[in-house]
Amino acid sequence: MLTRLKLLAQLLYDPVHSMAEIRSRAPFIFAISAATLASLIYNLIGPNSYAIALRQDLRYLLFFQDGIDESFFARLIYEAVVYAGSHLVIIIFLAGIFVPLCIWIAGLFDRRGAPINIRKDYRPMLSCFFYAWAAAHLLMFLPALLLFKRDGEWFEYGLSLAPMPYFLLLLVIGLRAVLRISAGLAAVTILLSLIFIPLLLFGTVTLLSFMSPFLLIILIILLRGYFSQVMAEHRAKIAFKQNLEAATLNPADASAHYNLGLIYQKRGQYQEAIESFKRAVEIDVYETDAHYQLGRIALEQGRYSDAISHFDTVVRQDMDHSQSEVWREIGCTYFAAGQYTDALEAFERFLARRPSDAEGMYRHGLTLYKLGRSDEAASQMRAVIETVRTAPAYKYRLDRRWMIEAQSFLRSQ
Repeated sequence: MLTRLKLLAQLLYDPVHSMAEIRSRAPFIFAISAATLASLIYNLIGPNSYAIALRQDLRYLLFFQDGIDESFFARLIYEAVVYAGSHLVIIIFLAGIFVPLCIWIAGLFDRRGAPINIRKDYRPMLSCFFYAWAAAHLLMFLPALLLFKRDGEWFEYGLSLAPMPYFLLLLVIGLRAVLRISAGLAAVTILLSLIFIPLLLFGTVTLLSFMSPFLLIILIILLRGYFSQVMAEHRAKIAFKQNLEAATLNPADASAHYNLGLIYQKRGQYQEAIESFKRAVEIDVYETDAHYQLGRIALEQGRYSDAISHFDTVVRQDMDHSQSEVWREIGCTYFAAGQYTDALEAFERFLARRPSDAEGMYRHGLTLYKLGRSDEAASQMRAVIETVRTAPAYKYRLDRRWMIEAQSFLRSQ
C-alpha cells in the first residue's frame, strides 16, 4: 500500500519515472479506488450543486439533528447515491470508451494494429489513466479547499475544469510510457481522442436506441469476456515479474541478478539496473550480457570510457555476442565521443556481419557524413529507406524510426 501511495505522490514531482513504474506494476484496483475517492473528495468541497446539497444535509445531521426523520435519511441517501453515481459515470467512461479510443488511435500509426495494442496495453494504460486522474485532483485539492465558498456559475465550471490541464499532461506521459511512442504522437493521440469522443458518444447513443435489449445483453457479455481475458493476461505478466524478483533472494545466482537488471533497465531505473548488473559480474566475471548492458547504460549516460571498457570486455569474451551488436554499440560510443574514424571502423565491422541492420546502416551513413563523405552518406541513407520499406511488418515497426531519420537527413541536404 505504501509503495502505491508513493507512486501516486511521485506523479506530482516526477511523473515520468512514476508512470514507468505504474506501467510495469499496473496496480489496477488501487488505481481505480484512488481515482474515485480523489474525484469524490475534490468535488465534495467544490460548488457543485449536488455537493452543496449533500454538504448541507451532512452538516445538519452532525450539528443540529432537530427534525430528522425517515424522509431526511431517504433524501440524504438519494443525494449521496446521485453524487457518487455522477462520478462513477466518469470512471466508467474512462475505462470503457476513452482509454480504448486512445489506444486504438495510437494503433493507427503502428504496424501491429490497434486490436493487438488494446489487448496488450489496456490494463496498464487504464492504471496510468486512473493514477493521472487521482493525482490531478489531489494537486488542485488545496486551491479548491481555500476557494470553495466562492459563488458563481463560472467559478463552478472553472473549478471543475482546473484538474484537466495536469491530467492531460499526465495522460501524454502515460501513453508514451505504455505504448513507447514519442511525446508528440502521444499528444496528438490524446487530442484526436478528445475530438472524436462527442462523435463516438452520439453514435453509441443512436445505436443503442435502435438495438434490441437481447442484442445489447449479448454485446455486454462479449465485451466482458474480452476485457476479463485482457486483465488475466496482464496479471500473469505481473506475476512473472514478481516471481523473478523473488528469485534474486538467492545471492549467488548471477542470472537472476542479470534478469532483474533488465527489468530495472526497461523501467528506466538505471541506478538499480547498474547495481544488479554489477552484482551479476561480481558473481560471474564471464557474465558477458551484464557487461554489454553496463556498456549500453554508460553510453546513454555519457560515460564513454566506461562504455568502451565494458564493450571491450564483451569482445574479448565473445566476439559474436548477440549477433555482433556490440560493434554497433562501440561505434555509437566513439561517435558520441567525436572519434568518427574509430566509429566508422566499428560500424563497418558490424555491417560486415549484419549488412541489413537499419540502425547500423543509418549510423554508418551519419558517420560518413561527419567525415566529409557526403555522397556515400546519402547513398547509405537511401539504402536504409529501401531496406525498411521492403522489410516484413514486424521488422518494419522496429526499424521505421531509422527510415524516418534517413528521410529527414536526405531532406536536409
